[in-house]
Amino acid sequence: MKINVSIVCLAITLLTTGLMTGCGDSDDDSSSGSAPSVSIFAGQINTPGSAGGSVNGAQFDAPMGLAADQSGNIYVADENAETISKISNGSVSILAGTPYQQGSSDGAGSAARFESPQELAIDPSGNLYMTDDVPNSDAEIVRKITPAGQVSTIINPATGQALQTNGSTAIAADAQSNVYIFTTNETTGAVQLTQITPAGAVNPVALTSISAAPVLLINPQALAVDASNNLYISDNDINAEAGALYKVSLNGSAGQATLLAGSVVSSGSSDGTGSLATFNGLDDLAIDSGGNVYAEDYYNGTIREITPGGVVTTFAGVAGQPGLFLGQLPLPLPLLDGLAIVGSTLYMSATINSVVLQIAPL
Repeated sequence: MKINVSIVCLAITLLTTGLMTGCGDSDDDSSSGSAPSVSIFAGQINTPGSAGGSVNGAQFDAPMGLAADQSGNIYVADENAETISKISNGSVSILAGTPYQQGSSDGAGSAARFESPQELAIDPSGNLYMTDDVPNSDAEIVRKITPAGQVSTIINPATGQALQTNGSTAIAADAQSNVYIFTTNETTGAVQLTQITPAGAVNPVALTSISAAPVLLINPQALAVDASNNLYISDNDINAEAGALYKVSLNGSAGQATLLAGSVVSSGSSDGTGSLATFNGLDDLAIDSGGNVYAEDYYNGTIREITPGGVVTTFAGVAGQPGLFLGQLPLPLPLLDGLAIVGSTLYMSATINSVVLQIAPL
């Protein structure tokens, strides 16, 4: 979900540090059987900037999307700094882009330019894919970044121009290195799930229910893929409220979609099973090794956990009580964007607070 940082920054963010654990090390926190705790993984609270170095001294300026590779490295789309950063072994470095140098140029490392990096996905080979703003447009283009930092723009074979989304920033990659975004069906004007193959083909994915009836998305916000190559979609009502989580079994250019939890007609913060659970702005998703989905419930200010059976519980945050607090849950959470999971740690980008947070153990 795109954030107008200039408006959101007017909100009062509460901060307490009395129960803060060590920064930047997800292995020395309270993961030995105690309650999950919130701590700072990287960056300096409410100190926007763009600086590498140790996780404690690094700076971000509106961190948005997150992604984790198979080695546990974390990647950060730094929206205002127009860079992509890599966090590895306790250090932050800029993989691509030059701080505060805006543009859409492809190139290697610091020679590349981004307009406004949004969400990230990563394939099994370590290639990053990202959505990036298009100037004077609501659309996003799709960029690819190799592990060496070489940036290229994905081209739509039908037009010979940069492939654009329908305005959604959502992006995901599966085990076969297919990338998924949302585009607009040129015939109907409806939201279209679209697959980009490693060879560059762009294929619409038809979503149907178990009865073969078409499944129409209203206002999808995020995508994620689990270890079994199932695709998950968070969809909201036309006002980006309420929230339904779909699980999609993929078969080439077709996908069988099952409603796992929530609905697009009822907003709320109720836990429960399936459609008895309610959300208020279901957004970014991350999936653990057991197939549990952790979802940002944007307007409630919470992280909801959805089991493979569709049982929804509030994992972190207090509905309607935003704030940045460090220590053992339950605690309020600040405004969040990207989510990523490595092992038993959930990473979250706290956009207006300029930090990447972690919660462990899951």
